[in-house]
Amino acid sequence: MKRLTLFSLFLLLSTASIAADQIRLYKQYIVGTPKTHLQKIHKLEDCSIKYEQGTLCMQNHSLSGENAEIAFRFLKDQLVSIALMMPLSDVSKIKKMFYVLKTQFDLVLIEDGKERLDIIEISANTFAKQEFTKLIAEFENNAYKEYNIKYTFISKDEFKTQSLKARNFSEIFKDAPTHMRAATYSVGRKDGQVIGTISFIVPGITQAYLDQNPIVEDF
Repeated sequence: MKRLTLFSLFLLLSTASIAADQIRLYKQYIVGTPKTHLQKIHKLEDCSIKYEQGTLCMQNHSLSGENAEIAFRFLKDQLVSIALMMPLSDVSKIKKMFYVLKTQFDLVLIEDGKERLDIIEISANTFAKQEFTKLIAEFENNAYKEYNIKYTFISKDEFKTQSLKARNFSEIFKDAPTHMRAATYSVGRKDGQVIGTISFIVPGITQAYLDQNPIVEDF
């Protein structure tokens, strides 16, 4: 009886440990969720032609009041990335979505397709906040004229850890721990329409990680 009790305790601790390693990409969606489970709970369609091979999409998803298409990306039929695409009619919506992301993530990079602003590097070398803000504002204004801008964020907890070790953006993801969460928000034109895309990723996800951290929820 004692041996059985110890075994049960070990099993409980093991399950708790695995559960703690689960990474939430976005809302209730966890890294490693089987494709078959998502197909059971949602009406999904294959959108490999629009995105990468094996991507499944769901229409009419709402994000902060904006209608969006959500795309699920997989590695060996296990969820590893999520992207949300939405039409944007004006710059105010672009700014709205930017601040939605800023509530959970910290900005580390801005790009316009030709140039990039390395936020970590600039903030480390710029002591005047006004100068820093002006630099970003000018970069954004020029990029928005062409509707070609991309922001990269990492989760606030990871930013505190990684920014202490990193001198620039490139070092943030160098040898990144698997549990680091990141998001990219890009704005561009497609078929004459302004489209905003938010992608949630975990740098360093491999099949080995997925095998060692199986989803323990009862699907």
